[in-house]
Amino acid sequence: MDEKIISVIVPVYNTDSYLEKCIDSILGQTYRNLEIIIVDDGSTDCSGEICDAYEKIDTRIKVIHKQNGGASSARNEGLKIARGDYIGFVDSDDYIAEDMYETLLVHMKDDVDITCCGRICVSEKGKNEIRYLSNANKYVREDALTEVLLTRKISSSGCTKLFRRVLFENLFFPTGRVGEDILMTYMLVKRARCVVHIGKAKYYNCYRKNSVSNKEFYFRRIDCVLFKRDICVDVRRNYPQLIMQAEAGYMRETVNIIRNIQSSTEKEKYDWIEKRLRKMLFNMMLRGISNTYVGVELRKVLLKNWIFCYNLGGGAL
Repeated sequence: MDEKIISVIVPVYNTDSYLEKCIDSILGQTYRNLEIIIVDDGSTDCSGEICDAYEKIDTRIKVIHKQNGGASSARNEGLKIARGDYIGFVDSDDYIAEDMYETLLVHMKDDVDITCCGRICVSEKGKNEIRYLSNANKYVREDALTEVLLTRKISSSGCTKLFRRVLFENLFFPTGRVGEDILMTYMLVKRARCVVHIGKAKYYNCYRKNSVSNKEFYFRRIDCVLFKRDICVDVRRNYPQLIMQAEAGYMRETVNIIRNIQSSTEKEKYDWIEKRLRKMLFNMMLRGISNTYVGVELRKVLLKNWIFCYNLGGGAL
């Protein structure tokens, strides 16, 4: 049987200081049958030239240059030309362990459509935080959805996973929004028969002060809450038995955004957003405290928010 092809899609935008390490980690994979699609999303630094230089030295690399449209747009362009049996994603300021794709593929059995690994969070100061499971786990669809909805044993990141290409049929990342992996991972897991977490960390997630995911609060970050809300609507329609898990994830994401606003140096600018989010939590209070998937700490936050809103007039917020 012919060896399966893995298409690795790398969206690139102004990461010339990190890009070579990223591409080298993919080229150095122990699994060699790769198609590496690098999408330069309108970079204004030297990233585009670096991409072109790598294309000349390895025939597995294909480079696409396009106008800036965001990471989702770049990923979608890669998906359009990918010919692999499996799809993987690597962000251009991150890198991966040399055996990541080989290990993920080993766990891709006949009834498995997604394999996942943990990640190592690398700070600019060199401090690492390892996030992974202590052993391999296999989940049928409904159990996998529970883990995704709660952002528990299966994260929403698309980069820590290997997907069967068939899952992407007529499915693309939402463009012009932030936190797109939240919705996309949910949609892909909905289509999967089984999901396996290999119980090892293989993806190195580098945190930069100026990266999109680590900037201070900005308006489009509200998309993360909106995606969680949309998922609740879909779950209520298609998986009503999972609505408590979906709502717990929705409330937790809302609390995270409120905290992000409060820690911002421009928090007064986003006061109106915070008030709307607090009102939503206020209205969900009874469902929250009776939700068995809402932990003690989140339940305390919901109660404090209810008291805060009640003292300010509750629904008048």
